[in-house]
Amino acid sequence: MMEFVKSRRGKPLARSLFGSLVLAGLLVIPGGNRGRVLAQPPGLILTSPAASLEGVPARLDAAQALVRSKSAHREAKRLEDEGSPTCVDRYYEATVFAYAALTTQGGTLEAGWDQTQAPCHYNQNLADCLRTAGTFGRLDPRSHLQINGPAGPIVVQITHRGFVWSPQDFEELHDARSAPKNPAQHRSYQRAGLGAAEVSARSNPKLTPSDRFLAPRSYFPATAILHPELGPWIGLEGGAAQSVDLLELYDPLRATCVELGGSRYPLACNLDAPVAMAEASIGSRRIAFIGFLYPSTVLDNAFLGFMEPYQPGKIPVVFVHGLRDNPYTFTDIINGLRSRPGFLDQYQIVGYQYPTGINFIRSAALFRRSLRDMAATFDPQSRDPGLQNSVFIGHSMGGLLIKLQITWSGDAIWRLASTQPLESLIASESTKTFLRDLFFFEPLPFVRRVVFMGTPHDGAALANRAVGRVTSRLVQRSPDSCELVAQLQRDNPGAVLPYIAKLPTSIDLLTKSNPILEAMRQLPINPATTYHTIAGTSMLPPQFARGDGVVPLSSAHSDGAASEHWIPTTHTRMNASPYTLMEVDRILRMHLAETAGVPQAGRYGTAAEGSGNPTP
Repeated sequence: MMEFVKSRRGKPLARSLFGSLVLAGLLVIPGGNRGRVLAQPPGLILTSPAASLEGVPARLDAAQALVRSKSAHREAKRLEDEGSPTCVDRYYEATVFAYAALTTQGGTLEAGWDQTQAPCHYNQNLADCLRTAGTFGRLDPRSHLQINGPAGPIVVQITHRGFVWSPQDFEELHDARSAPKNPAQHRSYQRAGLGAAEVSARSNPKLTPSDRFLAPRSYFPATAILHPELGPWIGLEGGAAQSVDLLELYDPLRATCVELGGSRYPLACNLDAPVAMAEASIGSRRIAFIGFLYPSTVLDNAFLGFMEPYQPGKIPVVFVHGLRDNPYTFTDIINGLRSRPGFLDQYQIVGYQYPTGINFIRSAALFRRSLRDMAATFDPQSRDPGLQNSVFIGHSMGGLLIKLQITWSGDAIWRLASTQPLESLIASESTKTFLRDLFFFEPLPFVRRVVFMGTPHDGAALANRAVGRVTSRLVQRSPDSCELVAQLQRDNPGAVLPYIAKLPTSIDLLTKSNPILEAMRQLPINPATTYHTIAGTSMLPPQFARGDGVVPLSSAHSDGAASEHWIPTTHTRMNASPYTLMEVDRILRMHLAETAGVPQAGRYGTAAEGSGNPTP
């Protein structure tokens, strides 16, 4: 099975020898009625009748088909430069003859002809055809593609294979090659193979309850494979009237191979492009900046979202980012997991975005409300074995938000805010409800496993430095919080303790020896929740390591953790480290093996199968 091609940004993708040979057409995976690739001395270019595939005329040869493909491509480029919609038809023609070069094998090959070009021409021309068809209104990715063939109009039917999305979700199709760079991505996940790598876009109609947990605009990968009828293009009588051209859109996350002309090829896949387009569509870094310095302006934008429509029975893996960050910081981990065979058979990805400038006590309350809403929407009877065994992964301050979902507060946090019991305060019922949601909570029962990544349980070094103190002063306090504290102080003199009265920001709460962090250390954790620690050593060997440059090892440590794994990385690079991916992968395999009620029929293996050195 083809592995995903991984590279560091800015360097060419290094394909395996097997993958290169398959993509080049020099190695064909057996399957169906397979032809042979012959390399004999120069001579006539003929295809023997015995080697012809069904629907391929006996006198059509691969070399001449590729010449036709190149000629049509040049004409298509000229027409596109002139702004002519006819370029769509010429790109389609170029794809048709590249298909003929791929599927017509046998006979002798002319000197200088290179069949390794056929897959590349097929992929490129199909991508260009779909791109220009979208531009000139010839493509509806939900149903059909319109082409003007040599004998008249051709309506190419579109079939969707393997997706969890419905055909109506394919509103737009974008060329994966046009995707911008994702600033949060450090490693690339693509698979060499046959087909045009595309990105489908879906606007959220917000018609169903589940739509509330999908982004306003979703992007997901698709790979296009064209099966044309050659007859009309080489002048066979009656070909146009019997045209059965078919365009297949495959989910490359779930399909790894495709059959074309009786042979099986790896299916091309680009996981980077959909995430990059999604990131660019919302401007994640801008939102993260605003959410840090002006959190009250985007408080309503806190969002718990699934990457795909909710799938009952599959375990949610919920990612929570840290300070001045956004969910796209997990791009490398998420794409690394999704590229694992069978991962999506058992798991589904969820991300939480929130304004990080407000203190994490309030962020945790917003998060808790969203999680309860998710459970009430998808599993009101608490019977879904997937959702009831959810896994949460938090980086930095995100880990603290998660910790407040698996602990009992009692009145420990409230005692740091007020000298009086909540019920004795003079305040409106809505104010008391707001305070109750902030300071009093119990574990969410469906959070069954947690991974703390560089989580500052005892604070972070940066918060204690001058830059941390200055930055904290720049954070705009929420007007509603200022008003609430003023009202409580006015109606309840002496009831609000000075520390809370100053409205501490998230940075303030991350200072060493912070009373809230000290209280959180003592909160009882749900015994039904298993938790793990991943800590960074700043590239130093363990005997010299002190921390990841932001969070000391002592602060990242959590008593009672099922495992504590140190990796050679810094705090800001932890989400991109292949060692982090390897450890998360190991934990998720182990979780699956230990979880009752979740189907184990998929290919995602045991913990032992997930171990080993990470791929650089």
